[in-house]
Amino acid sequence: MNGGVLVTHPGRQHSHQAALALQGAGRLAGYWSGVPARRFGRYPPVSLDSRLTRWFPWTPALRRGGDALLPAGAAAWNDFFACRLFDRWAAAGLRRSGAAAVIACEISALATFRQAKRLGLTTLLDAPSIHRAAQDRLHGTGDPPGLHRRIAAVKDGEIALADHVLTVSELARQTYLDAGVPPEKVHAVALGADLELFAPGPGEAPAGEGFVFLFAGATIRRKGFDLLLAAFDRVVAAEPPARLPRLRIAGPRGDLGHLLDGRSPGSPETPDRIAFLGPQTQDELAAELRRADCLVLPSRNDSYAMVVPEALASGLPVLISEMVGAKDLVTEGRTGWIVPVEEVRALAERMAWCVRHPEAVRAMRADCRRAAEAATWPAYAQRFTDLLGSLVA
Repeated sequence: MNGGVLVTHPGRQHSHQAALALQGAGRLAGYWSGVPARRFGRYPPVSLDSRLTRWFPWTPALRRGGDALLPAGAAAWNDFFACRLFDRWAAAGLRRSGAAAVIACEISALATFRQAKRLGLTTLLDAPSIHRAAQDRLHGTGDPPGLHRRIAAVKDGEIALADHVLTVSELARQTYLDAGVPPEKVHAVALGADLELFAPGPGEAPAGEGFVFLFAGATIRRKGFDLLLAAFDRVVAAEPPARLPRLRIAGPRGDLGHLLDGRSPGSPETPDRIAFLGPQTQDELAAELRRADCLVLPSRNDSYAMVVPEALASGLPVLISEMVGAKDLVTEGRTGWIVPVEEVRALAERMAWCVRHPEAVRAMRADCRRAAEAATWPAYAQRFTDLLGSLVA
């Protein structure tokens, strides 16, 4: 569509939801991604007009190959170059797109925005993370120093070229304001959840399981996985055997996965309290949310955390840190709790309260479901298209 908005992304994340929203409003000029709109691996198909979609397969191929074959430092460089390659590919096709504006994701927007400026297009930066300066302050980086400097330079260049920056939460937006980006340039659009897939279960834990905490995410420092294990160990040490909780971990093994090594599988008298499930499909995650009693996510930095509205939609109270963007959905004591970041003691105290008051926790299910009703994908689409209507003529 001439005069519409082009969406580009080297993977997918929530970019396809932006494209679907624009298509529904008749404003989509194209959707160019590293993942095709049709079914691809773990990605479900997307109902987009095939005439508007383009696929650049080299980015996901390079990423998968690097993750499988290269050591961590080299794999990080490989991922960076894969994103930069996608950016140059998108920039090369921009003149023929017929778009009036382009949305491009951070680390994959610099060349695209430079070309967009030459063509007179409006530039919108898709910023799924908090500002890089806040990331460094909160949890640092495991990237090689040279790569970290390159990424910082690219991100700064993209922000400078962007007419507007689109964050996924007010928390994330504030980190851009703290870094000196003008307030009128930064906009928060909260994401959504699939309320049909994520729905309450029967409200009863499987027999013999006791109270079940669920951690959904990679076992990484950014997600506060070390804080979670420290707090859980405190609770297990303090509670009597009849009240010992369980912790189920749904997600890929990350930079703190080694913290699970050496933990005894237990004995018939003292069974293991922690179950590592590995990566989960969306259907499997929905089942885990229905099985659990409380989602716990003590992240040092989560610009939004999709699993929070998904948990609430499943009727599951959430225990999260103050650095989780989706905290705006949480009403203290009614749909969950928010604890200070990095505070193991506060986290352990709230986890222990939940273990001691399981019926009170399970009684929150109806309020949790109601809280999620403001976080649907149709609601996101309305917020997103309303905002773009005011930003892009």
